[in-house]
Amino acid sequence: MSIWGNFFKKFKFVTKGIVALNVLLLSATYGVLCSVYFAITRRRNLAQWSTARFYYNIFSFVMGMRINIDKPELLEKLPAILISNHQSELDIYMLGRIFPPKCVVTAKKQLKYLPFLGWFMSASGTFFLDRSNRESAIRTLNNALDQLKENKGGLFMFPEGTRSYSSTPTLLPFKRGAFHLAVQAQIPIIPVIVSNTSNLYSMKLFNFNRGEINIKVLDPIPTLGLTKDDVPGLTEKVYGMMNQAVKELGMSTVYGETIALNTQDAVEEAGAGHADADIEANATATGTTETTAVSESTSLLPK
Repeated sequence: MSIWGNFFKKFKFVTKGIVALNVLLLSATYGVLCSVYFAITRRRNLAQWSTARFYYNIFSFVMGMRINIDKPELLEKLPAILISNHQSELDIYMLGRIFPPKCVVTAKKQLKYLPFLGWFMSASGTFFLDRSNRESAIRTLNNALDQLKENKGGLFMFPEGTRSYSSTPTLLPFKRGAFHLAVQAQIPIIPVIVSNTSNLYSMKLFNFNRGEINIKVLDPIPTLGLTKDDVPGLTEKVYGMMNQAVKELGMSTVYGETIALNTQDAVEEAGAGHADADIEANATATGTTETTAVSESTSLLPK
């Protein structure tokens, strides 16, 4: 890429990043007001769902993105622990689309003190984890389990524990916390797999493009009758299922790439047609009938 091309790519990334941040702040402000309303009407467990949908619709319109979901009805089979691959800051957009009613998230304690976003998360019932205090974190998670079973809701977690920032469809190793919780509560696990989004958004590659993300929801995995001794095998089983699905989904779709490829193919075909015509003309002129064609294919709970 030329110097100017690289400059404009970075300029586009920064500009769209500022716009995206403002959309997030607007949504967080809506979330604070929404949380107060639902708290007054005793429907606090709908605050995060309402805010998620608000954010998804605004972000989709402004940033030119959309999300397609395979089997969205499976997200309604609650109570359950919902888990997904963790890629980048764009994951919050994914949550905006799939987040079911009566579902909450866990977050590190530091986010609680952020203006707007932290206020919304606190008001809407987010469970903040102090990762430096294992006993406190376990108590928080147990409280989350009690609440979701009582409300027949869901708890959304990222078993990788951190963002992968991978530019290829892959998973980091899973931590077992989500699986311990599911077995402890005897509720199913619902795997949610997201296509790789690095071609849409990547801080390393300075990508911020318009396009579509594809999501696949797998059938709920029961944990009834399982014990803590079954957690390692359960973790390995679910990891294998999700890793295969990640590879099958592949990359997200960037608007314009297909058109560009089709245009290139057309140019190449036209060029090949002219070349064939030249060969035929030369062969006729020289009386040669022989031609040669060459084609090229191208960690809080027990580990």
